[in-house]
Amino acid sequence: MSAALSTPRRCLLFVPGSRPERYAKAVATGADQVCIDLEDAVAPGDKESARASLFAFLAALPQTRSEIGLRINPLSSALGQADLQALAASGLKPAFVMLPKVETVAELQQADAALAAIDTVFIAQIETPKGLLDARALATAIPRLQALMFGGFDYIVALRGRASWESFFHPRVQLATIAAEAGVGCMDVPYLDIKDEAGLVQETERVIDLGFTAKAAIHPAQVDPIQNAYLPTAAEYDRAQRVVAALAASGGEAIQLDGKLVDRPIEIAAERAIALGALGVRAG
Repeated sequence: MSAALSTPRRCLLFVPGSRPERYAKAVATGADQVCIDLEDAVAPGDKESARASLFAFLAALPQTRSEIGLRINPLSSALGQADLQALAASGLKPAFVMLPKVETVAELQQADAALAAIDTVFIAQIETPKGLLDARALATAIPRLQALMFGGFDYIVALRGRASWESFFHPRVQLATIAAEAGVGCMDVPYLDIKDEAGLVQETERVIDLGFTAKAAIHPAQVDPIQNAYLPTAAEYDRAQRVVAALAASGGEAIQLDGKLVDRPIEIAAERAIALGALGVRAG
C-alpha cells in the first residue's frame, strides 16, 4: 500500500472557517479528517478574521484522532496567495492543506515549495474540465500529494451540465483511475441533502465501487454513515484474515479457499479490508 493510502481516510468533514464555535464540534465527530474551510464557506469580508480564528485554533490544538487541516483559497487568486504566505510564516503544521480549483503543476509545486518547512501533505481539488484533463500530471507533480478530490458541483457548472449521478459518472471514473495509477487517495464530492441518510449511504457505496477511498461531508450527521460504509462486515473481515493467512501458508501460490480461487489480487483486497477493519466492523 502506498504511503498516501497507508492510513485509511474515509471521510473529510468541512467546517466553515468563519464559524470557530463549530471547530471543536467537528473534531468531536471522529471524522478521519476535518477541513476548516477558508474558501467557499467564508464570505469575502470575513476571510482575514476566519484565517485568524483558524490559526488560533491550530496553535492550541490538542492531540486528536482526527487529522485537522485547512482549505485555502485558490492559488490563482490574491486571497490564495495571502493564505499560503500567512501559513508559511505562521509556524503551524496542519495535517494537510487542501488546494481548490487546481489546474496546473505549477500551483502544486508553488505550494509544496512555500510549505517545504512544514511536515504536511496536500489534497488537490479537481473542479474544472482543464483540471480533470490534466489530472494525470497533477497526480504525480509533487511527492507530498495525499489525494485528489472531485469538486463535482464546480466541475459540472464549468462543463455546462446539470448535477446528477449520470453527469458525474464519467469524471468520477476518470479521476479514480488516475488516482489509483498514481497511488494517491481519491475523495468524492459531498452529498448535499443532509437529511437524506439513505441517499448518502447509497451514493457512498456506489463511489466505493468506483474506487474512491473517501467521501467528503458537510454536516456532522454525515460522518458516521460515510465512515461505516467503508468498513468490512464481521464476516468480510474474518474472511480477509483467512485469505491472507492461507496465501502466506501457500507461499503466495494461488489456492482454493471455501471453494473459490484465491490469488494475489484477492490478497490485496483482503489486505485493504484488514486495514479498514482495524478501525472496526460495519454496524447494521
